[in-house]
Amino acid sequence: MRKALAAAALLLGLVAGPAQAGALVEGVLRGVPIRLETGTDPVMVRVRLGQAELLVDLGRDLLVPLEPAALPIDAADLVDATAGQRFVLMLWGGRRPTIAGEKGAYFVLTRLGRTCGEVLAATWTRPLIAPLVAAIDLLERSLPSLRPAEWQGCGAVPFRAFAGRGWPLLAGGLDSRQFETTRISFDHQPDEGRFQRPGPL
Repeated sequence: MRKALAAAALLLGLVAGPAQAGALVEGVLRGVPIRLETGTDPVMVRVRLGQAELLVDLGRDLLVPLEPAALPIDAADLVDATAGQRFVLMLWGGRRPTIAGEKGAYFVLTRLGRTCGEVLAATWTRPLIAPLVAAIDLLERSLPSLRPAEWQGCGAVPFRAFAGRGWPLLAGGLDSRQFETTRISFDHQPDEGRFQRPGPL
C-alpha cells in the first residue's frame, strides 16, 4: 500500500510539474521605491517600501512591519477612500512600447466619461497579479504617504484602477506619473522563509 501511495505521489508530482513560481516586481509608486515579492503562498507578500520592510498577510488584512519592527497594522478596519468609484480602461491602439523588458498595451483610464489617466499594461500578466494588487491596495489604505490624491475631477485614483487589464508598466496622468515598473518577473524562486510572520502573530 505504501508503495502504491508513493508511486501515486510521484506521478502527481510529475503531472503538476515544478513548484509554483512566485513573483517579483520593483518600481516607483508616487515617488516611493517599492519592491513586491511573493512565493508559493500568494496570501503572503513581502514588501520593501523605501527603506522599510513589511510583510502583508492578505488572509488577515494585516501589515507586519519588519524593518524597523513595529506593531502590526490591521487594515480590515480602515475606510476605503475610493469606495463606489468606477474606473474603465479603454484600449487605445498604436505601438507597444517596452518597459522593464515587457511590451505593454496602451489604455486610457476614464471615469464617468472623464479621462483620468493613461496606462501601459502587460496584459498577459492579468491572471497572476491579484496578490500584488491587493497588497498595494492595503498599503494605500493604511499609509497616508501612499494614499492617492484627488485628481482633476476623477476622485482619488487607486492603484487597482490602473491594474484592471494587467500589471501597469507605466501609469498616471498626463502631468503626474503615479507608477513605473523597473523590474518584473513571474518566474521568481525566493527563499520561502522570507514570508514567515515573526513572533506569535
